[in-house]
Amino acid sequence: MERLSKIKETVRLPLNINLPPYLMDHQFRGQAVLPAVEAMEILAVSTLSHLPGTVAHCIRDGRFDKFLVIEDGQALIEVFNDLEIFDNGKVVSKLITKTKSKKALITRTLVHAALCFHGVSNGSEPSPLEIQTTSEHYIPFETIYQNLVPFGPGYQNLKGVTLFKKSAIGEVFAPVLGDSEGLLGSPFPLDAAFHAACVWGQRHAGLVGFPVAFGLRRLFVPTCSGNIYTAKIFPKEVFPDRFLVDIWITDTDGTLQEVALDVVMKDVSGGRNKPPAWIVKKGE
Repeated sequence: MERLSKIKETVRLPLNINLPPYLMDHQFRGQAVLPAVEAMEILAVSTLSHLPGTVAHCIRDGRFDKFLVIEDGQALIEVFNDLEIFDNGKVVSKLITKTKSKKALITRTLVHAALCFHGVSNGSEPSPLEIQTTSEHYIPFETIYQNLVPFGPGYQNLKGVTLFKKSAIGEVFAPVLGDSEGLLGSPFPLDAAFHAACVWGQRHAGLVGFPVAFGLRRLFVPTCSGNIYTAKIFPKEVFPDRFLVDIWITDTDGTLQEVALDVVMKDVSGGRNKPPAWIVKKGE
């Protein structure tokens, strides 16, 4: 039996995160929240700075359990990177905040994101998947951001999406916004790919899903600001309140940039967010 890995060290790293104004465009029910892609970048940079040998291009078992709310006018937020370092080289990194109740004087710790950095043994690319050839439904840019994914201009980077019963494909853009190209490349193409998955889910799963977890994210060629990429969505399973997809992002020549596998898109509104009736595919 393989020996279970053990934690050999724990570290809590304090971080002061600058909040550029465009983050206010990423909202849930009218409240700005830190995007999952930004949380991954923050944790990757902090972890690599503390542990220079960390394999940051391979991220496993990602979770985004609690929104990190950004208040109006807030320019800085104090967070922590809680690290668990295992004897087999695995590193678990958690983005946490601590708040103190004014009445009870109790400190509350919230985990907003958790990632596992652990290298892959095989460097080969995953087997290619094929998009269907007959278009089922096309949703243009304007309709996406007016009716389906109500984000502000900084996060309007899905240029349109073609939906099929078992896949979706769309162009995603990496805008040049501040220091938005980091260790994991531009965060915007993957974020826009989540939008494509969300739109597919509204049509074929009948729910509005946010990314709350993934099994594996692998970067082959980090995305660059100013470029357009292709996002391919491959749904795997649909449940009453969530669905699973694989996401592929390629450049315009078809070169694989990154994959996000077993992404969980969940209705985190408790049923309050509903797709508009016109997009829901009847009889599924």
